[in-house]
Amino acid sequence: MVSLSSLAKGKIRVKILLFGKNSKSLSPILNDFGFEETTTSPDLVISYGGDGTLLASERNYPEIPKLPIRDSNVCKKCSNHTEETLLSLLKEKQLKLEKIHKLAAESQGRKLLALNDIVVRNTTPIHALRFNLKINEKNVSPVVIVGDGLVISTAFGSTGYYKSITKKSFEKGYSIAFSNTTKDLHPVNFKRGDLIEIKIIRGPAAVSADNNPKFITLEENDIVEIQVSNQKALIYRPEILRCNNCIIKREKRLDH
Repeated sequence: MVSLSSLAKGKIRVKILLFGKNSKSLSPILNDFGFEETTTSPDLVISYGGDGTLLASERNYPEIPKLPIRDSNVCKKCSNHTEETLLSLLKEKQLKLEKIHKLAAESQGRKLLALNDIVVRNTTPIHALRFNLKINEKNVSPVVIVGDGLVISTAFGSTGYYKSITKKSFEKGYSIAFSNTTKDLHPVNFKRGDLIEIKIIRGPAAVSADNNPKFITLEENDIVEIQVSNQKALIYRPEILRCNNCIIKREKRLDH
């Protein structure tokens, strides 16, 4: 993999793969900035779209650096997040490369990896899920939890489903939120090295990772183990995809 420092010294052109529905519209701009477009063995992947596009790009090209850019065809952005601005910052090495440990869920010989979150939930809407949750072999009270399920989130993903449940996000670490449980349960934090075990007492349940269409089905007495993976996502960002000014522009557009 070629480093951006090599590019800055003019030794070699960084190979970039464009990912996303309208990503090919960036091809002329890449050439203007001296980048080389490729479809194989990229040094960097540009995720051109929204949050879902970024998650899909990481799933398809794991552990390759990503530059997420929101698609200007469907989104109003401030001047700090235009395609030209971000590519200029990339070329000048002004973007921070953040390393984010993913979550891993394993059950029945199958494994899912998530950048945002792992979700365990009831697959039948008319039936609540009954499950037991242990962290490092210790029960989380109550022993039997009844509800729609739970969300195990990274800090990176905490502005998504986790926030819709708890009404807040977090900047470091990992946390578990409980979805529509019969008893009010506060989020439970955990750290790298901790082992989370979820046993289904009454199901069925589905285990999903980010927006991956593949999932694991759990029946009564099945167990899924979740922990922080050694695999990391590498993401360049000044802020992720958009800032408050971008959000204000978007809201103004929706109001009209």
